[in-house]
Amino acid sequence: MMNNEQDDRFEKRLRFVARRYKEGSLDEDKAWERFASRQGIRHQVAFRRYWMAAASVMLLLIGFGTFYMKERNNPEWVSVVTVSGQLKDVYLPDSTLVSMAGNSTLRYDVKKYGKERRVVEMTGKAFFQVKRNEARPFSVHTAMTEVTVLGTSFQISEQPGMTEVDVVTGKVRFAAGKEPEPVILTAGMSASYSNEKKEIDILKEENPNHLSWKTKQLRFNDTPLEKVIRDLNEYYQVEITNKVDSPDSRLTATFNDLPLDEVLLVINQTLDIRLVPRKDK
Repeated sequence: MMNNEQDDRFEKRLRFVARRYKEGSLDEDKAWERFASRQGIRHQVAFRRYWMAAASVMLLLIGFGTFYMKERNNPEWVSVVTVSGQLKDVYLPDSTLVSMAGNSTLRYDVKKYGKERRVVEMTGKAFFQVKRNEARPFSVHTAMTEVTVLGTSFQISEQPGMTEVDVVTGKVRFAAGKEPEPVILTAGMSASYSNEKKEIDILKEENPNHLSWKTKQLRFNDTPLEKVIRDLNEYYQVEITNKVDSPDSRLTATFNDLPLDEVLLVINQTLDIRLVPRKDK
């Protein structure tokens, strides 16, 4: 019985509202303002939530942007390493050819290479045939020096405490930090920088065997025996000693890709000396 009376009252109220309702007569914003005023709700709460959400989005975008910029600027190194006795040719992205001797390393940042400059880092010994590009100089960094060219061929030999440059074609700029002054080397010239002397020396003595590791040829033209032994040591990666006292001996000979024992046999018979490699080397 009670439920029927409640249903009748609800139906009467519904008919009353239906008779007096006109479309568009209800202003939702004003109704909310009246309701919010009675309930003590301030608009700043909604605005505060809006700005907090907007700030969160901005921080998120800044975070993504920072991450992207950091990743884009992080280097992406390409590294090449050779072991003792290994010779390896490496083509750089601009078709520059690098011929690496044994026990050498080469690396460059593939993201930056060729953008403004062409920069590589190396240790050991390598011969460079650089693709010419006047707009983007080519530079080789060693532990102590920097060699810069536009397009030429040259060799860099880096050893502990010393770097030597031999230019075959074109010209290069050879620098070692802020001091001493850089030097310009042209075809046929060589120079070295010593960490002990802190200066660049132009080498006046021609070294016909500075590329022997690449050409497989050793040439001696009235060469003092001391220099012959040094070249043999470097080429064959051994330590050779002379068992016979012969300070004035000189050698004129050419060896094309011969094993060490055959070379020593020829030299010993020619100069009547006794060169032998150390067994424990």
